Amino acid sequence: MEAILQQHNNAMPLRDILVGLAERFSESADRKGKIAVQFKQVWNWFQNRRYAIRAKSSKAPGKLNVSSMPRDDPPLVRNMPQPLVAPIPTPMPAHMPAQIPAPSVPSMVRSASESSYLEFEAKSARDGAWYDVQMFLSHRNLDAGDPEVQVRFAGFGPEEDEWVNVKKHVRQRSLPCEAAECVAVLPGDLILCFQEGKDQALYFDAHVLDAQRRRHDVRGCRCRFLVRYDHDQTEV
Repeated sequence: MEAILQQHNNAMPLRDILVGLAERFSESADRKGKIAVQFKQVWNWFQNRRYAIRAKSSKAPGKLNVSSMPRDDPPLVRNMPQPLVAPIPTPMPAHMPAQIPAPSVPSMVRSASESSYLEFEAKSARDGAWYDVQMFLSHRNLDAGDPEVQVRFAGFGPEEDEWVNVKKHVRQRSLPCEAAECVAVLPGDLILCFQEGKDQALYFDAHVLDAQRRRHDVRGCRCRFLVRYDHDQTEV
């Protein structure tokens, strides 16, 4: 997978390639009798690696470094909530800047660095999981309640577009933790955590209940974290 990412110059491979990888992993001997690897899981790996590489290349002194964290436990992702207010401008990719005067919040926000942009994730009402936002399509202000935006989730087609609550279900994209950053994950922290179930494997909000610190080795962080998922209260 690393080689494929290098061949594509850190760009996301075509969907057919990702689907093929998911099928190959599912058919491997190590996966026999286990849940089939889903396209979204492969897509998430590539997306996290792309973010990690981009973060390292633009890392400033003292800035938090982020990348995928090799571990046996569910991967932890730093939750970076970003309060938003409507309106959202016309459709455009979530990584491009929007030219819109304050106090409106664009679908993409230029960060402190002229060469980097904030990217967002949204919570789906279908399964309660968080997905990267590829594009904000439209916005509306209801008579009662918070404003909503119509989003297209990265890796999905128009048939999966959803209207989501801006204040509650849209935020700046969470960043995958690097092994050396495990010391910053403490009981009580809100994290975005991967959950593999019988029928799905998705990212959900969770809270850290306990942390068992272990010596790191060549594989990276070996610490173990007990978390409780917010959507179903399960603990792992």
